[in-house]
Amino acid sequence: MKDLRLGKSGQAAVELAIFGSLILLAFSVLLMYGQRLDNQQQVKMETFRRALQKAYERNGSVSYTLKKEGRSFNLFSGFGQGQASTVGSTATVMWQKGMPGNQADSDDSDYGDRSESFAYNAINDTEIGSADERGLPRYPKRIINISGREATSWVTPSIYKEEQVRSEVYSSSVQKEESPSGGIVNTRVSDLRETVTTTPYVRIDLAETDASEPHNVPLPEYVYEGESYNPKDEPVQTVVPITPVQLGAYYVEDSEDDTKDNRIDYSPDKVGTNIHRERSWQTDY
Repeated sequence: MKDLRLGKSGQAAVELAIFGSLILLAFSVLLMYGQRLDNQQQVKMETFRRALQKAYERNGSVSYTLKKEGRSFNLFSGFGQGQASTVGSTATVMWQKGMPGNQADSDDSDYGDRSESFAYNAINDTEIGSADERGLPRYPKRIINISGREATSWVTPSIYKEEQVRSEVYSSSVQKEESPSGGIVNTRVSDLRETVTTTPYVRIDLAETDASEPHNVPLPEYVYEGESYNPKDEPVQTVVPITPVQLGAYYVEDSEDDTKDNRIDYSPDKVGTNIHRERSWQTDY
């Protein structure tokens, strides 16, 4: 009689190799999706908290936009390389206690009506815009207020597009060396250097709005960065370009023992930093 047990064992091994690989692939894809979803949720919560803090400080309405550069797990990338990813969120918070405006500042005349809003935009921990920590710069705009009188409103520009350039230099090597004690020592080494440059482009809408006519919605009249305009009863204004933000990738270290926690962050003072990873293990003959 012919023994078929050997054939069945071979079939089982082939099935395990094929379906096992597919299962591992499915779990890896699920892990990639879950990590990105978790990062998105974290950014949403952090954006709201930042907007809430700024609204409390300004005692008014604040819009806060936060983008996070990072690197996530990628099954198809090299050792220690990962995949570059960008997640972002925007939150708007209105906070008013007593009279609107900064309660510690009795004279806010340089910024028009005390009840006006502010806008902030940040990439990782780097806020872009004005150096006076008032967020994006504001420009005068003529409006008709709810009582029908002409007034000056200070408006923030909108970022209508962004250009992002990533420069990534990655190298890796694998070395196998026989050990005198028996076995093979395997060593994997990788080096990663990444720079992200983000250039935002801004514009403002100078179309005169009439708050006394709620159904009157004028078409926008945009003035783009670098262009000048002359608002009524105001000196000539120029929409100033926002300085590009350049960030470099680096390892996050524990402040207590200076150990690596395998998390990569981005900072303007870390441009040109080289991220080195090394792993060794031994296999027996």
